[in-house]
Amino acid sequence: MIRGNKTAGVHYDPCYERHDTGPGHPESAERYRVLEAALATLPPVFVRLPPRRALVSEVLLAHDHNYHDLVYRDVETFADRLRTGDTAICEESYDVALEATGAVLEAVDSVMRGDVSSAFCAVRPPGHHATATRGMGFCIFNHVAIAARYLQSRHGLRKIAIIDWDVHHGNGTEAIFLEDPTVFYISLHEANIYPYTGYVSAHGQGAGEGGNLNIPLPPNSDGDLALREWQVQLEPAIEAFQPEFLLISAGFDARVNDPIGGLRWTDETFAEMTRRCVVLADRWCGGRIVSSLEGGYNPPGLASAALAHVRALAEP
Repeated sequence: MIRGNKTAGVHYDPCYERHDTGPGHPESAERYRVLEAALATLPPVFVRLPPRRALVSEVLLAHDHNYHDLVYRDVETFADRLRTGDTAICEESYDVALEATGAVLEAVDSVMRGDVSSAFCAVRPPGHHATATRGMGFCIFNHVAIAARYLQSRHGLRKIAIIDWDVHHGNGTEAIFLEDPTVFYISLHEANIYPYTGYVSAHGQGAGEGGNLNIPLPPNSDGDLALREWQVQLEPAIEAFQPEFLLISAGFDARVNDPIGGLRWTDETFAEMTRRCVVLADRWCGGRIVSSLEGGYNPPGLASAALAHVRALAEP
């Protein structure tokens, strides 16, 4: 479980159960409870990382002030969804979203201090569909995008890579960094499903041209295809970019039998992708990786795939 003289961290907390999405919603507190129980079985060699609440100023690293205020007002007025899109909320959702963002930033700080070499943050609501100005796709604040900006502003890093393997394209993360040459966004996702973005033709814009890589995969394809595309496309792109820190939008809805996704990845697919991330991070980032939970809506499958991911983070 120990790689060199460093360990992997994991964050999970019952506070995320307070985000109530309503009866029958796939991104549910019950989904999280199953994952939480699975993570609790990890041996003590995995460092349990503490919670913390994000500051508003940290949220504004990636989101417009007006959008932050909109989220606050919608929650305070007991709306059942954000007015910007298909994101269910309750009276606790603003506070829980700040806790989720803060936990990812705390993990970043832990990795930068050298307390752990890598970390997985099991947080909700997810984040990668949230743009600077709009919450959608179950997402309120874009935790990974905020973490990238935080690494630059707080820790002085210049080049951040984000790998997103959720079954859905992370349109929010792509939009936030589309014109930014310092953050390289790579997404492996199922083609032609929500949010109907993530085309191969999207390479970035302006100064960010060449800093965006989409790898859409055909429906019903398996992990072998994803790993081949990883080797052919993703690894050369990371080698060319040479990031200083690796962030992962770790969705597990590409796993076989997920009720929303249409791919057929296995736990071993996620484990192997994680191992390959570790190799890339060891080569360019001093081993530094933080992953943040996105999708995954078959609770037992989510728990199994997430455990495979966390264990692979800590393999020698």
